[in-house]
Amino acid sequence: MMRETVVFIFIGIYLCILLLLGWLGTRVTLATREDYFLASRSLNTFHLFMALFASNITSFTIIGHAGLSYHAGYGAYGYVIGWSLFATPFTYYLVGYRSWLLGKRFGYSTQPQLFGSRWNSSTIGILFLVLLLYYTIPYLVLGIIGGGIAMSTMTGGVIPYWLAALVLLCVSVFYTMGAGLRGTTWTDIFQGLLFMIVAVFVLLGVANSLGGFEAITAKILADKPHLLERALAPQLSPKTWFSFSFVNSIAVVVFPQMFIRIMAAKNSVSMKKVTLFYPICFMIIFGISTLLGVWGAVSIPGLEGQASDDIVPMLLEQFLSPVWGALGLLVILAVIKSSLDSQLLSVSHMVTEDFLLRYFKNITEKKAIFISKTVLLVFAIIAYVGALFRPSAVLSIAAFAFSGFSLLLPVMIAGLYWKKCSKYAAITAIIVPSIFLHLWYLNILPNWTTFGLMPVVPAFFMTVFLLVVVTYLFPSKLDKNAQHFFDIFARAFEGKQGLDKKSTIRL
Repeated sequence: MMRETVVFIFIGIYLCILLLLGWLGTRVTLATREDYFLASRSLNTFHLFMALFASNITSFTIIGHAGLSYHAGYGAYGYVIGWSLFATPFTYYLVGYRSWLLGKRFGYSTQPQLFGSRWNSSTIGILFLVLLLYYTIPYLVLGIIGGGIAMSTMTGGVIPYWLAALVLLCVSVFYTMGAGLRGTTWTDIFQGLLFMIVAVFVLLGVANSLGGFEAITAKILADKPHLLERALAPQLSPKTWFSFSFVNSIAVVVFPQMFIRIMAAKNSVSMKKVTLFYPICFMIIFGISTLLGVWGAVSIPGLEGQASDDIVPMLLEQFLSPVWGALGLLVILAVIKSSLDSQLLSVSHMVTEDFLLRYFKNITEKKAIFISKTVLLVFAIIAYVGALFRPSAVLSIAAFAFSGFSLLLPVMIAGLYWKKCSKYAAITAIIVPSIFLHLWYLNILPNWTTFGLMPVVPAFFMTVFLLVVVTYLFPSKLDKNAQHFFDIFARAFEGKQGLDKKSTIRL
């Protein structure tokens, strides 16, 4: 009973801090879309880094990845960070810098706006909007599932899964609706520091309770030596390892919550510095998750399927004191909620900016913000209903969402770097690979057609192939919008000034 009481106290303090930060955010957030959605593009290096890093660390990191490590062993560490350590920060610069230049000059804040304008095509804008929303919903579900699992497990079931998920979601909705990007950035900073600092001490506490690193390693060697060998884990076969590491590394910059935060950077220097800090924190947090998953395999054996997703909260509940167990729970909740609020804000942002304001142009700023808050609430309800069903293991949900996002990356790169790329090629490269991805995931196409890889890999190269072939078969003239874009890039790399003045070119 003491453990549950301590957990309740810590959860209460944690949620109150979030609500306080959200309330403070409402006090300074202006009643304009630019400030509500983008914090007036004022995020400095520290704010931007914490917003990006905290938003990208989800329940997959601490729940799903630990569950994978439970079965696959230490090799799961490279499974996630193998490419991501370098590829993800690189894509921040590759896509982020040029997108930021255009956002600063023309006022863009979302992919549908920017890439619809690049090809002067409302079809491309709508396709980006629909697919980004479609793939974000399972990602939202993933976060709610992780939070519900953690809180329910750590309270010994006193708070049932459905109620735990609802409480966490309601708190996120409250401060996100009230404070917009500024408020979610403040909570990202708090939660990012919380899980980066406390997680290290929690790891050491679990290690001490299990007898120390040497004792744990000896137990692994005696009971489950296969966890030390990547080759013995079927989940980490070379083709599977390549596939997931590939998609995990390239999908991140496509996430709408990540892209929008990049567009909110105060200057390009802040954005570029993020690429230096990101790999270090990424290695630490996934290292902790991997260790806890493997240690759990020999300390709490016998978990199968979705049950292995509970391994981290089970370790905290069984092997740490009530206080440290409660702090460990806060680490899990911080990881989950820091992405949940940013996803909710990004979907409401896109629906408001790229659909409602596009077709209903006489909406006032105040009314637009009110509508965006309503949209946010609707998506929160949809995601909560999905989380109640827990349709699959956390890792499977993440893999599907990551795959869908990653297929849009070649189109974004082509739009920013290849003048000749035609709108017909972009439309084809968005639609066709997405259809094939679903045919593979629904097992309509036979498995051999993926050559033993995850479906996203052949679909990704199909995207690149279609961009090139259709461009040369059905070329389109470079319109005035696109020419302005590439003129801005040329001026930026020549070091010319005046790139921070907004123009009125919009789709």
